[in-house]
Amino acid sequence: MTWGIQTWDANGNPNNYGIKPVSVVGRIQLSEGQNSGSWSFTIPAGMKVGFVVSLDRGAVSVGRRIVASGNTITLGAANSVGIGNYPASECELVVFVEKA
Repeated sequence: MTWGIQTWDANGNPNNYGIKPVSVVGRIQLSEGQNSGSWSFTIPAGMKVGFVVSLDRGAVSVGRRIVASGNTITLGAANSVGIGNYPASECELVVFVEKA
C-alpha cells in the first residue's frame, strides 16, 4: 500500500514531487541597509543559482532587490513592495544550484 499525498494539474498529470533536492553552493551575509553587491558561483553547465533568505533580523522596511540569474546573485536598491524586493535588514542568503 502507498501512503502520502498526491496532487494533479488540470490535465490529470501528477504535480506533487515532494521535497526538491538542492545543493548549497554558498552563503552571503548581508548587513542592515546593504543594497548593492554581486556574487558569482562556479556551477555545472545546465544549472542556475537560486537563494533563500535565512536568519533575517527583521524590523526594516523594503530596501533591496535580490536577483538570481545564471551563476550570479545581484543586489540592488528597491523602494516598494514587489516580487524580488526584500527588507534591507541584516540577514543571510543561502545560495543553491538547480537545473536551469
